Amino acid sequence: MQVKFVRLFFIYILLACTVVFSAAAQNIQSNDTKVIQDDTLKSRKLDSIRVRGTRQARSQSNYKFSVGTNLIRYSEESLSPMKMASLSDFIRQESAAYIKEFGKGMNAYISVRGSSSSHTTVAWNGMNLAVPTMGQTDFSHIPLYLFDGMEMHVGGNSALYGDGAIGGSVRLTTAPKWEKGVHGDVLLSAGSFASYFTGGTLRYSNGKLESRTSLLYSEAKNDYKFINNTIIGKPEERLNNAAGNNVGLLQELFRKFKDSSVISATILYMDFDKQIQPSVSLNDKPDSYRSIYDENLKVNLGYNSREGELSYGARISYAYDKQLYEDDIIAANRISLSADAERKFKNLTIKCGLFAERTIPQVDSYADSVRENRYNLFVLARYSLKNKLLISGGVRYAGATDISVPVMPSFEARYNFFNRNNNSLSVRGAFSGNSKIPSLNDRYWGGEYLYLKSESSKTFEGGLDYSWFSERYTADFFGTLYRSRVNDWIRWLPAGTVWRPQNIPLVITQGAEAGVKLSGNFSKTKVSLNFSLAYTDIRMKEGLRAEDPAIGEQLAYQPKISWRSGLRMSRAGAAFYVNLSYTGERTTLDIYDILPSYLLTDIGASYDFKISGAHFTVNGVIKNITDEMYQNVKFYAMPGRNCQLSIQYKF
Repeated sequence: MQVKFVRLFFIYILLACTVVFSAAAQNIQSNDTKVIQDDTLKSRKLDSIRVRGTRQARSQSNYKFSVGTNLIRYSEESLSPMKMASLSDFIRQESAAYIKEFGKGMNAYISVRGSSSSHTTVAWNGMNLAVPTMGQTDFSHIPLYLFDGMEMHVGGNSALYGDGAIGGSVRLTTAPKWEKGVHGDVLLSAGSFASYFTGGTLRYSNGKLESRTSLLYSEAKNDYKFINNTIIGKPEERLNNAAGNNVGLLQELFRKFKDSSVISATILYMDFDKQIQPSVSLNDKPDSYRSIYDENLKVNLGYNSREGELSYGARISYAYDKQLYEDDIIAANRISLSADAERKFKNLTIKCGLFAERTIPQVDSYADSVRENRYNLFVLARYSLKNKLLISGGVRYAGATDISVPVMPSFEARYNFFNRNNNSLSVRGAFSGNSKIPSLNDRYWGGEYLYLKSESSKTFEGGLDYSWFSERYTADFFGTLYRSRVNDWIRWLPAGTVWRPQNIPLVITQGAEAGVKLSGNFSKTKVSLNFSLAYTDIRMKEGLRAEDPAIGEQLAYQPKISWRSGLRMSRAGAAFYVNLSYTGERTTLDIYDILPSYLLTDIGASYDFKISGAHFTVNGVIKNITDEMYQNVKFYAMPGRNCQLSIQYKF
């Protein structure tokens, strides 16, 4: 408790110092610099749609080379209504990707196209957020409030995003705004089950120097009611031992020079102190209750520059990730170096880069001598032919301690049949060879399992995109078919009295994705409707034993059907919205044990208004309004009907 108090006290002192510094700096500038509002920086951004624009991105973003696959970009405006939530909450609502949750606020892991959570890379401004010991990212540990935007790449492409991008990639971004003066916001939120969120952001810029400080604190008791289906009569109980809290800090400094180069220094700190939600069968057994503490520190120094058609950058990063469970410490220090350069010619863009990383774990179950080095080199190219045909390709070569890694190639193409008048149609296709290096836990937990191979996959996909618009209406549609062949899929399986990692020879996933977004203006009312669907068929085709009954069956906790839909109406600052999310049947680890499907319905409203020039946004939502009782993971209760109210002040 004392350590927590000292940490909070330090963070709030830092925020107070930043406020004083920024106010003083603004006062100094006010005598000779007029604070202006650049309307071009506030141009309207499209929310949650596939973007194939030509906007200059930061050097570490490779989205422009993704011409044949589905890339969704979320602007700051589209993230704003859920800033008090975690990344798992946002993706569960906005994407048909499956989030496997062990309770409200508990561990949450993504599955894209049926892949494992370790098959989706998650990065912040190019810095990997996965815990190196486990090789995966807990999406409940990523507070959305700290980030300005997000890219979600559905489909693997390790040539673009590096090791692990077999299923997809999530790229979180923060960036300077270069709006002169002092700006920021304060966000307060309260909801059911004693859940509270407080966040504050302060930005200062004089056009050359920019500082951003963001702080947050959240907590929740999570004492919701549920039906205990492990007891005769299925009584209603109140959940025990599921409380938690989170502290977060983001500090960024940017310095811009006359030659358009930018130096950046960023610090991201988060800690999570929470109880581990028990299974429903242990809800009333205090001797089984456990808690866990996670601490994460990310530090990054970067340099980016542009000279004509040449842009380049370099970064050095340090990360410390620690998890304390009872008396067991699982920690790792990681330092990485990266550099890239991009050159644009008339119709051709070429980019190359390198990356090196060293990880020093501190885990009792590892040998003291365990160290890991990783490196990779990549080359990407994109070619445009008369604005009709776009072709991109690349290759990445990687290596790591005690493991061999296959070469990762990619090739993508898009052909625009027409793009005239008020509609456009294009078809696209892609091939990628991807890989996933075994995590440190896979290779060193309780021994040395150096027999493990890197997971590898070959993915083919194709699709089409159609857009239509008029003065009052717009319509966007996409459809995708894919097939992926994954060799040496790593799973932990029983070996006598212990569990050990094994390479499953062959897993095949295939399926379809589709989405549509309609919008229109009716008098002064704006209406939008979106729908996204995912069909996923993922099966083990070759097992370790020929008689394994799971061969040919859908993998555990992988719904074949999931879809999301949302309706939003807005007028004069007021908005009303309804969101539906459907998750189909899933098997548990027992292929004959089926968890039922469920449909969740959320309704909400928001209102933007100004008082004496101050901008406020009030948002209220009722989640799971039908009070659906369901389990995402067997024997782990999820909440019924609940509500949340938030208010944000922007200055």
